[in-house]
Parts: sequence; structure tokens; C-alpha cells
Amino acid sequence: MKETTIYVLERPQLRDPVFIEGLPGIGLVGKLAAEHLIQELNAIKFAELYSPHFMHQVLIKKGSIVELMKNEFYYWKNPDENGRDIIIITGDQQVPPTDSPGHFEVVGKMLDFVSEFGVREIITMGGYQVPELQGEPRVLAAVTHEELVEHYQRRLEGCQVEVIWREDEGGAIVGAAGLLLGMGKLRSMYGISLLGESLGYIVDAKAAKSVLLAVTKILGIEIDMTALEERAKETEEILRKVQEMQRAMLEQQMPPAPEEEDRGYL
Repeated sequence: MKETTIYVLERPQLRDPVFIEGLPGIGLVGKLAAEHLIQELNAIKFAELYSPHFMHQVLIKKGSIVELMKNEFYYWKNPDENGRDIIIITGDQQVPPTDSPGHFEVVGKMLDFVSEFGVREIITMGGYQVPELQGEPRVLAAVTHEELVEHYQRRLEGCQVEVIWREDEGGAIVGAAGLLLGMGKLRSMYGISLLGESLGYIVDAKAAKSVLLAVTKILGIEIDMTALEERAKETEEILRKVQEMQRAMLEQQMPPAPEEEDRGYL
């Protein structure tokens, strides 16, 4: 395999589809959100993307079967005649951070493919690493065009999660979550990045739920969050244990308090 290749299993007829990305990254937030969305919508896999830019290994699957690392495209047809269909991509991995040309090549192939189905709007999902969390994870948003801030604000009205518009000028969105929007913009596509706050070193279902609440609000659809909420509870318990361990380590590292000097009086 000399270049990124997409194997098409089916070519569905889709109505003005929205393209949603949820690939592995910080806290696996995007991947968790995408997989839950696929599961709840009963989305259908219709293509697989393979690339020589992925890690040089295979994964062991159930039944002792090996498979190359890949990304997968799914589609969902909206039963509402006035609604829009959805294309979702998730998968085993992204291109390694050190392979910048590989990132551009793979994302270019993704955009070439989804454009065949009339995609104009892109929503990317992922995690945003923070040093600590207070309360429910917030979602940080950035868009391809200035006028879209107001557009998405209207669509997010009544959302159950706090959405923060990024103003950290010079900040970055690394990987497919950023490149799909940047490269898509050059192709007259538009969209939004939604990143859930995460500590980054655990599989973060709480952040995934926050992102998915924002995404489903934008799409105007409802899905059952029960399974993701259960995973979020597991995340919360893991976080609690991690914080306890961190406190214990800090206490061990603190120097003992100096003993008071015995000042006897003559």
C-alpha cells in the first residue's frame, strides 16, 4: 500500500449530509462520542480507510483474527423528510503527530470521499486538556467563518452543557479535528470544532457526553445517553481515585514540620 486508500462497501444516496469526525485523541473523547452516536443511531458502515501513515502493526480482534489499523465511515438516514443525513468517521487511530505530511494526505482523502456525497458542513469532536476540572466538563468551540458563531449559538440554545467560544488567539486544534475544518474551508465547506474539557490521561466518558450533548443539539436530534452516562460514572470514580492518589503523593513529598525548639528557662 503506497498511499491512503478507501474501500467502499456501499454508496448510499444521502440528503445534504453533515460530516462528523470522532477519532482517537485526548481522553479518547471524540472516539467515545462517535461510537456512542453510531450505536444509538444504528448507523451503517459503508467504507473503510487504510493508510501507510498509520502505525506499522495489526490489531488482534475477537477469534484471534488480525486486522490492519483503519478508520471507518458510517451513515445514518434521517427519517424526517426535512432533516439532513449524517456521515460519521471513527477508527483505530490517527496519523502519528510527527508525520505532518501524512495528516494532510489522510484528511485530504477523507474530504475527497465525503464531498462525493454532497457534504458541506463538518463537525469535529475531541478533547481539550486542562490541568483540573471543576464540575461538569465544558465544551470549547471554534468555527471556520466568523458569521457562524451566531449561527451555532442559535442552534445551541437550551443546550445542557456550557459551550465556551475560544478566544485564545494563536491556540491550535491538532490532528483531524483541526485539519478537516481548515482544509474543508479551502473547499467551500464550513463547520465547527467541539472539544470537551478533559484531564487527558484517562478514557473520558464525561467529556464525551458533554461534546455529544452539544452535537445532538446542533443536529436537532435526540439519542439515549444511558450507556455513556454509565461510562461517565466510571470515569468519575477513576478521577476520584486519581485525585486521592495525587493528594497522598503530595503529602508524602511535603517536608515534615520543624519541631519546636526546647527553650528552657534558667
